[in-house]
Amino acid sequence: MMPLACRRSTSAGLAATALCVAVSCVPQTALAGTRPPTPRPKVPAAARPPATPSFIGVTVVQVAGTQAYLVPGASGGVHRGAKVVINRKQYAVVETTDSYAAIELGTEPPNEQERGTASVVDVEEEKAKQLAKPHPLSTWLHAWSQPDAPANSQTPHFVPLGSTMRDRRWDVKLSMAAGGLLPIGAGGGIARAELNARVHAEPFRIPGALDLDVSLQRWFAADLSARNGSGSRPLIWLRELMVSRDVGGWYAGLGRMAYASGTLGPLDGARVHAPVGQGLSVGAFGGLLPNPLSGEPSLDAQRFGVEATYNRPEADLRPEAALVLHGSTFQGSLDERRLSGTFGLYPGLSRLGGYFEVSNFAADNPWKASAIALTAAGFDASARAGIVNVGTRLDVLQPVRSRWLASFLPTSWLCRTVPGATGGPDPCDGSVSTRAMGTVDAGVEIGNVSVTTGVTTTRDLTQSGGAPNATGAFTAGRVVRIASIARVDLSGSYTRATYLNVFAGSAGPGVTLLGDALDVSLYYRNAALQYRIASTSLVQHGVGATVALFPNAEVAFTLQSEATLGDDAKALFIFGTASWRPQF
Repeated sequence: MMPLACRRSTSAGLAATALCVAVSCVPQTALAGTRPPTPRPKVPAAARPPATPSFIGVTVVQVAGTQAYLVPGASGGVHRGAKVVINRKQYAVVETTDSYAAIELGTEPPNEQERGTASVVDVEEEKAKQLAKPHPLSTWLHAWSQPDAPANSQTPHFVPLGSTMRDRRWDVKLSMAAGGLLPIGAGGGIARAELNARVHAEPFRIPGALDLDVSLQRWFAADLSARNGSGSRPLIWLRELMVSRDVGGWYAGLGRMAYASGTLGPLDGARVHAPVGQGLSVGAFGGLLPNPLSGEPSLDAQRFGVEATYNRPEADLRPEAALVLHGSTFQGSLDERRLSGTFGLYPGLSRLGGYFEVSNFAADNPWKASAIALTAAGFDASARAGIVNVGTRLDVLQPVRSRWLASFLPTSWLCRTVPGATGGPDPCDGSVSTRAMGTVDAGVEIGNVSVTTGVTTTRDLTQSGGAPNATGAFTAGRVVRIASIARVDLSGSYTRATYLNVFAGSAGPGVTLLGDALDVSLYYRNAALQYRIASTSLVQHGVGATVALFPNAEVAFTLQSEATLGDDAKALFIFGTASWRPQF
């Protein structure tokens, strides 16, 4: 039987008829187990998941240093490792936050507000790194060598000290000092005040200088006029007033000089010297000797001489030396005739130095001295090795004898005297005191602790039987930087002398405050005096304090005071200073 559909399609033509016949020929049993397909529901376009983009648009919001910051960040799909292209230049994202991404700029940074694209990459998973097991502390024991202080490798250029090394055209220092000794429970105190000005001025562009060192001083005491030494207490003390010119080592000076040469003191006159080469210079000086007690100008004595100096601060040993041949006249006659010299060597952190003086006396000299005599000699040496430093010094001296000085001093100051004729001066017996003084000391410094100890001695080499001699020993220790600001000082000494023995000790703390602008220290001193002619000991107690204030680099104040109470002395000592050195 032909299906209805086929029957209805017979009028559609032969092709349709053939199709219907073919379908009708399919067995009914085959069609019975087949369900018609279920139609799929239509999904709205808005509910479909968006396709993953291949890039994301980014904008530069800030350029800082070697990085630029872009938006969006991780919340917008830009992650670390993405490639960013801006103006056909490629950059790598190195860090991201939820809001921003950072790129390394390289040599061609973009500009702010420029746009580009960033590639889409998966989020990198941050994994915590597994740290290696720590080494035990014993692994690093003695692993590092002791550090070498920077100063050990530095080689500073050593220069000589003195006025020739002034490096400022204007150098002014004004200072004031005042102090007094006031007995406790008794009168007779004495006080002194001084105003001092030191000036070095080079007011013109041409090489020329003015040096001035002058003091205005005054002594105060109820019985000042009755005290000895009124001639040595002038109102004005002029130490230096000199004009000079120095061009390429050629020097000339005129006026009162503080030092006529390397071995001589004040002189009112002229001085010149000139370089010879290789550190050697020669010079000459001459003028009037001022009054040795008051410093006033005087016409009684004149001094003259020549000098040769040698100085090589750039050499390994940094040698320095001076040789001076000089003489003097007094009241028109030849007086002093001397050859003196000094030398110094500085190997590394050590020093070797010395001096000498040889005098030539006239045959009729009143002291009955030999024609040629070594009247002064000395030697000193010091060395430092690591934490240890040692030093020694030896001086052998005779009194300076000249007719000029003899007019101011008693004869017994210049030689040993014997009783003379009644009413006349005591003459010299031909002998003279030759005093030898020696010191040896050693110190060690470990961290913030330092200790120094030494011995001293004074002997007369040519006179015995009552000549004063003394031998002593001392030790001093200091602990600094306690809690960064405090320190403690301790010291002790013992002296055995011709007339008395002395044992003394002191101790006290100190502190530095206000960034080293204020320093305060206190101390207690105890001394026991044993006079050789008595069997009792006298004890002294001293309590003192020192304050130093440095408000700035130009101004400084100091104040020191000590009260001494004991069996033989009760007094109060006060001394203070103030100085101003302006920077021009």
